Amino acid sequence: MAALLALGVSAGPLRNIALAQTPRKPYRIALLSDFRPHQEPLLRLFSETLRESGRIEGRDFVFYRSGILYGQDVERSVRLVVDEKPDLIFTNNLGYAVAAHKLTKTIPIVMWISGFPVEGGVAVSLARPGKNVTGLTIYAGAQVFGKLVQLLSEAKPGIKRVGAFATYLPPFNPPEEAELIMQEMRDAGRLLGIDVRIFQIAKPEQTTDALAAVLAERMDALLLTSGVSTASRRQEIMQFALARRLPTITDFSWGEIEPQPLMTYGVVPSVLIPQATAYVERILWMGAKPGNLPIQLPSQFELIANLKTAKAIGITLPQSILVRADKTVE
Repeated sequence: MAALLALGVSAGPLRNIALAQTPRKPYRIALLSDFRPHQEPLLRLFSETLRESGRIEGRDFVFYRSGILYGQDVERSVRLVVDEKPDLIFTNNLGYAVAAHKLTKTIPIVMWISGFPVEGGVAVSLARPGKNVTGLTIYAGAQVFGKLVQLLSEAKPGIKRVGAFATYLPPFNPPEEAELIMQEMRDAGRLLGIDVRIFQIAKPEQTTDALAAVLAERMDALLLTSGVSTASRRQEIMQFALARRLPTITDFSWGEIEPQPLMTYGVVPSVLIPQATAYVERILWMGAKPGNLPIQLPSQFELIANLKTAKAIGITLPQSILVRADKTVE
């Protein structure tokens, strides 16, 4: 440097080059809620998707993980994440996005799973959210819950009464979202001539009363949503249904429990992650504003038919379902 100065060469350009080459701190991406052990492959998929764009975990971004899992101490987990002031919050439920949005209007929030963001108050519209929240909606405009009723009616023609376990409820889910979901079920039942009875389960202990009501009111089938309130009771619910030969359908996979639901119709998480990660890329590295990025529907829904369960409850799934099934389980 001294030699350069002696020659009359300015050090300014060299200093500017050095500053330009100074790497910035990795972006901090907060997970809300944290990922469970069985979801770790999805988190690896998140990193691999960003790697395809040259973004390397540890160098360009890091995850902030609270250790608080889905449904556990929601208020504390949201407050903890927002107080950490991450560069972006990645949420797996509309309830988390709503709670985080109440605390921050500046930190970008990307939803990789959500229900009805407009009705939940975090977006002005799906096409132009207008706030600090964007990402995916897996229900708005997809009529998923109406399709669940329809699939049950096809699986067992002639059913008249469907018991629907509504688990996407306050305080975790916004009341506007809960009511829309239940109304979709009722509307579909009305069109099909089916009486859809809604059993609201906001806490695990309410499952017992719901099962007793299903028995007392002689339901012909069960529509089972996948909120956290029944997570610890899922195997019990399925054993109950199998013993009474009730067809069942869920909107998410219920994991490795036995028996399995007769049908599952819903999104594929391994498809959602890359779709949402593209928004993380655009916001953090390309400077896009969440409010300008339209909230998208998933690119793929999946129908799974479980032939083992069908045999156990004594029904034969019709061809109309089998030909549409993306996967059949023997």
